[in-house]
Amino acid sequence: MTNGLVSIIIPTYNRGHLLGDTLNSVLSQTYTDWECLVIDDGSTDESEKIVHEFCKRDHRIKFYKRPDSLPKGANSCRNYGFELSAGEFVNWFDSDDVMLEDFLEKKINAFTSETHFIIASGYYWNPEDDSRTVLKMDPTDKLYIDFAMWRIKIITNSVLFRKRFLENKELFNPLMKRGQEAEYFTRLFFDCKPIDYKVIPEFGFLYRQHEDTKSAKNSKYNRGYKESLFFFLFENFKRSEKIKSAELLDFFYDKLIKLIITSNGNNHKEVTLSIIKKFYPRLLKYNKIKAIELILMGWIMYLLKKSPYFLRDRWLKFKFNWNE
Repeated sequence: MTNGLVSIIIPTYNRGHLLGDTLNSVLSQTYTDWECLVIDDGSTDESEKIVHEFCKRDHRIKFYKRPDSLPKGANSCRNYGFELSAGEFVNWFDSDDVMLEDFLEKKINAFTSETHFIIASGYYWNPEDDSRTVLKMDPTDKLYIDFAMWRIKIITNSVLFRKRFLENKELFNPLMKRGQEAEYFTRLFFDCKPIDYKVIPEFGFLYRQHEDTKSAKNSKYNRGYKESLFFFLFENFKRSEKIKSAELLDFFYDKLIKLIITSNGNNHKEVTLSIIKKFYPRLLKYNKIKAIELILMGWIMYLLKKSPYFLRDRWLKFKFNWNE
């Protein structure tokens, strides 16, 4: 059995009504060699008071505030928590979710001397009726591709890292407004080999589904979210070029085409121009005629502030020779 201190890092903002469930689930862990760092992002509710009550109950729980010198947001809190952590292992966790009692034990037991991180699944959870749906998680030797295409569902809670693997690496991007986990994990998984990780068939946490979760905010157009989405898609398109993965290139091309139609339709100049100026020119080497059409019609769309769906449908049918 592997042993070592696990640092559980929990960023939080105005989650006082939910933090008790999360911290009680930490206290119930069958693996007991842990510290829990709660990093507050400037809450205005009772969060600080609630966490301090838990700190009195168990010295392994610690409360910190994000320094004013760091940008506001969960990413800064996650990174700050990592700086403060003393563990040999690190598991970020969300402040509205719940650990099952063997959450840490099953992952810590799966480590070998060669393993850098363990990935385990959990459940989408509706606390109103305690209904649970498994987050899809199958073993894979193509972690980057399968995660980037969302064939396996990995969230922040899912991964227990050996801390030394993360040292001297860029952690969460504090500029990302959405998709922080996906951006971080694709960047991290890109260079990983199958020996570096294990995907284990365990279900260790409850991923709370409620109206205030980020998952429930997708219906409205949010400029910050869409700018983060462009960054994520474009960076992964470039990674896909490096490994010459036709399925990934098709996948991200499709997403970027849909994004420009949506962004231009919402008069979101930053995203629309980024796609026209940065993404479309990269397609010239794969098919010059199609790329020129995309560039010219993209500019016309932008100037007219129109996003005709017949163009989207036409462009989605374009095929490129990604092997060139």
